[in-house]
Formats: sequence, structure tokens, C-alpha cells
Amino acid sequence: MQTKVLSLQQKDGLAVVQFSTIPNNTIDYVSLADAMQKNQVEVTEVDESGTVNEIYVINRSKHFVFLMDGDILSGAKQNRVLNTSVLLAPEAKTILPVSCVEQGRWNYKSNSFRSTDYVAPVEMRKRKSEAVTANLKHTNQHFADQSQVWSNVSEYSSKFSVISASSNLSDVFEQRESSYEKLLHSFCPESEANGVAFFIDKQLKNIDVFNRQDIYKEYFPKMIKGAALDVYGVESKNQLPEAEAFFKTLDLLDKIETIEPEIHKGVGAGQEKRFGSAEVSGFELQLNGHLIHLSAHAGSNELTKARIRIG
Repeated sequence: MQTKVLSLQQKDGLAVVQFSTIPNNTIDYVSLADAMQKNQVEVTEVDESGTVNEIYVINRSKHFVFLMDGDILSGAKQNRVLNTSVLLAPEAKTILPVSCVEQGRWNYKSNSFRSTDYVAPVEMRKRKSEAVTANLKHTNQHFADQSQVWSNVSEYSSKFSVISASSNLSDVFEQRESSYEKLLHSFCPESEANGVAFFIDKQLKNIDVFNRQDIYKEYFPKMIKGAALDVYGVESKNQLPEAEAFFKTLDLLDKIETIEPEIHKGVGAGQEKRFGSAEVSGFELQLNGHLIHLSAHAGSNELTKARIRIG
């Protein structure tokens, strides 16, 4: 994978490196939000009773549809977060592995789910991804650690002093947007980019690479909102040097290439290449050898410590 670094943007404690990779734009697919807006995809509970860690999706279109790890879906019996990235096959029905991010509600708010304009925070995605990888090793299931996810929601609620009647992560995003609104307007997607690295307080946290540039542009503001929850309260007086940011981004991408991955069947179409080391962990969703989405988290790898909790 050839990589071209494009820019460094930073504000307060958040720094963002954007880059392009070759090849890109090699597979035709649309986003979940786009498909939902056109009434081509419906996401519901698996049945009337519902199951906490699974939801049901019908793709009625003739297109592949992409859902990103960390996507938050609201409505139905409780809000959920997607446990891994998924590429829905055309005209297919799929069970999606999810975690609950609204512990205090189990009643219908709507018949189906809707997409939101934010994804899970960086640290939540990291912990969730490592737990999913651990579960895949032992059970071949894309389940996360539900108790850990609830604990993360509680941490963010406390951090932003949000009192949520249903312990709902969405309440944090929606009630405290003014706390990080200026941050959101400080970042914009590069026209050539399909990849991004997030630094918090000058520490590289995660990298996301998308096949399609248009999908990247759609998810860019959603990822900024997720990162905003982690950077809130961080006081970083010094700027991250551009050379350091570019080097760390490229170095982490190089490290990923050296790790022998474990191959797992994708939740929808394609396969996942799961990888983990002391320095980086994550996965790459592929379809017929084409990268669809790469999600990598820097820092200490907690795979061996992850507790296996299902349901």
C-alpha cells in the first residue's frame, strides 16, 4: 500500500494527519446513512423481544452497503454501537453484532434504528476492538465486552457531567456539543484523502483507512466528533511537530504490514484480517483482496488481558 501524507491539522489537544493510499476507489459501495436515507436499508431488532448484542439488517438495494466499526444506531429498544465494520451484500439479510450504549432503556422508541452523525470515541473503539478480537479467538463470534462498554459510557457521562436517565452515550454527544463545537469547525477533510490518523495530546491513538474517498469524507466529521469526547479537558500547550506526526503515522502503517494476521469471515461480505502486537492492534476488512476499511489502534495491546463476556 503506497501512502502519501497530505496535511496536519490541529486544535487544542487534537491533531489529525490526513493521507491518501494507492489503490483506492476500487469497489463500488454506499454508506449505511446514504442507503437509509433512500429507504434501501432497514435495521431493526432481531425480533419483537429483541437481543441486546444482535440486530437485524435488510439491504434491499443492488449495492454493497458499508457500516463502520463504532457506528452508533439509535432507536428501537435501545441504542447500539457496531462491534466491527461490515459490508452488506446486495439484496441480503444480515445479523449485526453490536453492543448496548444505552443501559437504562429496553422499550421501543421506534420500530427501526436510524444512523447518527457521530461514531464511538477513540478509546471506546480501541477497547471494544480488542475484546472482539479476543472473542473471535475463543468463540469465533464478533462480541465485545458489554460490561466494559457500559463502563466506558459511564466514564464519558461523568467526564461531561451529563445525567442521562437511560445511561445513553448519545445524550453525551447531543447535550454537550457546545463544549467541543469550536473543535469541530477546526478540521476539514482533504479532497484526496482516504485515510486519517488521530493524535490526542501528541500521542498517536488510531488510524482509519477507507477504500473510497467519498465514504471517507462522509465519516470524517463523525470521527472528529468521536475523538472530541476523548480530547475534552486535555490541555496541550505545545503543537505537535509536522515531521513527527507524519513519521509516526507512516511508521505505524509500516508496523501493521509486518504482523501476521488471523483471518476471519466478515459479518457480511468479505473477510477480516485481525492483527495485534505490543504496539498496534486492529483489523482490515477486505473484499476479494480489496481493502474496504482498516482500523488500527496504537499503544499497549490488551488482547491477553481482555475478559471474555458474551451477551
